[in-house]
Amino acid sequence: MNFDDLDKPDSALDDVCARTVAVLLEHGHLDLLVEAAGTIRNGGSGAWHCAEGAARELSRRREQEAAWQILAPYVQPRSWAAVKTAAELLESWGRAEEALALVRTQEGQDRLAAPIEARLLVVLGRAQEAIDLLHPHLEDWYYLQGLVDATKGADCDEQVVDLMAPFVEQELQTGHPLLATVMLAQVLERQGRVDEAVQALQRNLDTCNSVSVNVVEELAQLLARHERLQDLEELATRSYGQYAIGELIGKLEELGCTDAAFAAARRAAADHPMHGPAHLADLLVRHGRPGEALEAARPVLADRDCGCYEQGLLTKLVEHGHPDTAYDLLAELASRPPQVTDDEGGRMYLAEWEEKLARLRIWLLSETGRADEAIAILEGFTDDEFYLRRETLAGVLENQGRPDEAIAVLAASTESLEAYELGDLLIRQGRAREAFAVFKKDPDAPFSSVLRR
Repeated sequence: MNFDDLDKPDSALDDVCARTVAVLLEHGHLDLLVEAAGTIRNGGSGAWHCAEGAARELSRRREQEAAWQILAPYVQPRSWAAVKTAAELLESWGRAEEALALVRTQEGQDRLAAPIEARLLVVLGRAQEAIDLLHPHLEDWYYLQGLVDATKGADCDEQVVDLMAPFVEQELQTGHPLLATVMLAQVLERQGRVDEAVQALQRNLDTCNSVSVNVVEELAQLLARHERLQDLEELATRSYGQYAIGELIGKLEELGCTDAAFAAARRAAADHPMHGPAHLADLLVRHGRPGEALEAARPVLADRDCGCYEQGLLTKLVEHGHPDTAYDLLAELASRPPQVTDDEGGRMYLAEWEEKLARLRIWLLSETGRADEAIAILEGFTDDEFYLRRETLAGVLENQGRPDEAIAVLAASTESLEAYELGDLLIRQGRAREAFAVFKKDPDAPFSSVLRR
């Protein structure tokens, strides 16, 4: 195995294995993971993901020696992925000194190592060493966040605040290091200095040339946590208040102030036409008023074309028991095809819109017990017309209790992307060994070529 590749999952198998490992563990196949992890001796692809999953599961079962035996061959070549996992497990076993020694083998080789080394130093009661390690590199936001995280509970927050101050000032002038003010506010809050944390975030919003959504959201969450409703309401009225309104509505609901939540949502819908109507529609759905929700969402829907918002709204309607309104929404979307030019670009855009609409319809039919209609729609498309048509069809079939048909659909494919779903499906159907085989087939052969007849 090329150990340099452990940190760079370039092949489909490496990507898939991380996902497949979780499904294998969920279905009790630790033995297969242990076996696959051992293929390191023969350079087996994807073996690292199996080793990591097996080691973590064995550790969870308190089988520490077995976990270490699996990790050790991967740790020796000093891959960062393996070192990081091994250090985490050693720390969880109460062996922080060994974890620290292992992480230190990566000093100067991997940017990700120093913050973890700092955290281990704090665990060992050596907070000042941790601070000294990170201090020269705090212009890098990752190290700054590492300082904040590592020193939590170490009784050195005053020193941390002092170290962060110049970088906060730098951020106000240049925008770098990224989110220094947010990190400062986190330290101030954990000290109990909430007013100062609020002031730091507000100063950023008032001073920087451009508003950071992260800063607005951090300020809104801080105000909500401390039930500073008047400040939160005032924040939601500002030009960038659309990024705070969700926290305000959620907090008011949590406190049982439903009328106030609706009032805030209606103000947001009027003041922030990009996001406000969506918050109002969601609130109406949660409180059993689907028709009004659809009416509230129309300004947002008018600016969209069957994308994420539509899917989210349909999902909420179904989850809250309003499938009829979901079908009304779908019909409304279908009645407003985009106006496009009569050229290749326009025709492509219209085809993409039709496919998105079909995906929404298929999902809704499947979720509401009309899977046969969903299957009929999918069978009306070719693979070229509908991206991952086979995977979508297989999902509908499996949900209908027809796993053998789902497997047959995917097994006829040659597309490597569909190995993801086929592998998971085979595991769920008790054919775990075949899940590995689907990632080793000849690129031009269908998956059926490596499955049992």
